[in-house]
Amino acid sequence: MRADWWRSFFTPKNFPIGELTGAEATRREARELLRVLRLPRGAKVLDLCCGMGRHSRLLARAGLQVTGFDQSRSYLAAARKSCPGVRFVRGDMRELPFDSEFDAVVNLWTSFGYFRRAGDDRRALRAMRRALKPGGTLALELLDGGWLVGNFAAKDWRRKGAGWWLESRRLRRGKDPGVFAEMLLISADGKARGGEVFTRLYGRSRLERELGRAGFDVLRLRGGLMERGLRPPRCRRILALARRP
Repeated sequence: MRADWWRSFFTPKNFPIGELTGAEATRREARELLRVLRLPRGAKVLDLCCGMGRHSRLLARAGLQVTGFDQSRSYLAAARKSCPGVRFVRGDMRELPFDSEFDAVVNLWTSFGYFRRAGDDRRALRAMRRALKPGGTLALELLDGGWLVGNFAAKDWRRKGAGWWLESRRLRRGKDPGVFAEMLLISADGKARGGEVFTRLYGRSRLERELGRAGFDVLRLRGGLMERGLRPPRCRRILALARRP
């Protein structure tokens, strides 16, 4: 697998986020995010790794000034068509071109941990901190690495419309755990889309430590946006809320 697999994997055809999540799930995620952040109208938000803008659109409709940021040209092309009033910028999350600009930075649905070196994840966290105004909030949602290791399954089949979503996984244990996976969306006629991916795993203690190293004050670690009523270890995702001092 190429170290920069993410450069070519994330396209609307290859990884159609909307088909995998659904409109109602996206609305519920956005409502919960707005409830947690409690931002006033007109606040500036960076939707980091925004994909096709499924959250950007709803945050903008709620009266926020939204900037979407992603490295995928095709995702951004789709986002610009469906999200009027949202500014979109293309680039690398390790090198964000913003300084003390946003009231909040949101990075959702495990759009973090794709780099082969942990040092690159740290660069991305420091870039998020720089993008925030002093006192600004980071909302970082990602797969709970502790949950995945404790509930690891080498294969996962899920029905998606008339087709299937298949993940074949291999776990990397040790001091820098991660999961390698082949992710395929198989249509009813047997055609497959997808490819190989890598995600570095963060449990709660590791994530809190890395946020502190990047200069954040950690406010709260809770279950993901769709897991408001659940408690660890049942939560599959972590939503970390942290502040730039």
